[in-house]
Amino acid sequence: MLSLIHAISRGSVWITGALLLLSAVLVGSEVLMRNFFHYSFGGVDEISSYIFAIGVAWSLAFTLLSRAHIRIDLIYGKLGPRWRAALDILSLACLLAVTGLLFQQALETTLTSYEIGARSNTPLGVTLWVPQTLWTAGLGFFALVQLYLLVSIVRLFIANNVRQITALSGVKSMDEEIEDEIDEAKA
Repeated sequence: MLSLIHAISRGSVWITGALLLLSAVLVGSEVLMRNFFHYSFGGVDEISSYIFAIGVAWSLAFTLLSRAHIRIDLIYGKLGPRWRAALDILSLACLLAVTGLLFQQALETTLTSYEIGARSNTPLGVTLWVPQTLWTAGLGFFALVQLYLLVSIVRLFIANNVRQITALSGVKSMDEEIEDEIDEAKA
């Protein structure tokens, strides 16, 4: 199951990267067209905003699985492995609670936009529930990944397998960070 989750999150990051690159090309073209030809495509900033929001939502799961979310580990490194595992569980549970609230609000916003037929108040007049659905789905996927990881690491904690918890959700060590950078440089 974890390999499927990794594959989906990795695919979403690649798609997000491609969309962000497209967005950068659109914005760059828009700037050049305005400066040299006094012509504007119109709506590029709006489309870029949707791409950014959707991309961030769909990239959060990959960041979590890569153990790349920013965490303050002032005390974490000084604790024993079992305490660190307990903090990993606590931090993931807190993140899930926040994501759950964000997902709930996003879902309500999307449903309301759909019910009232809301459109953006721009020349494009985008039907808002469409980009909001993609954004909400990304947040939902992030929440599901967190829930799966939380259940997995709680089971590992009960089985006293703290080494595996660290591999799944712990703060990366300096050696792991260096190894990741070397691997990226080789690729």
